[in-house]
Amino acid sequence: MDILKYLNRIKLMDNLIRRRATGTSREFAEKLNISRSTLMEYINLLRKMGAPVAYDKFRNSYYYLFPCKLKIGFESKMLTEKELMSINKKSLKKFCEILKVR
Repeated sequence: MDILKYLNRIKLMDNLIRRRATGTSREFAEKLNISRSTLMEYINLLRKMGAPVAYDKFRNSYYYLFPCKLKIGFESKMLTEKELMSINKKSLKKFCEILKVR
């Protein structure tokens, strides 16, 4: 499976869970276009990652037991002058292209 498709599915799951808009496990699986058994694998994966996922029988929705946030991606940081000096010219050129600085 394409990793971006997988990560986007995890993000969508997180969004639906935070909003308590998943519906039953069957409905949740349909929203994600996956089987119910695959959904359960994803939920178990979220739990292994530390997500406090639970199911509310009265609302028929998954939810988080306490507020949390899924983070997937990269964070940038400000480089020190020393770190900037250690970047070679080729890397600096690519770095500038990424930032669209010329």
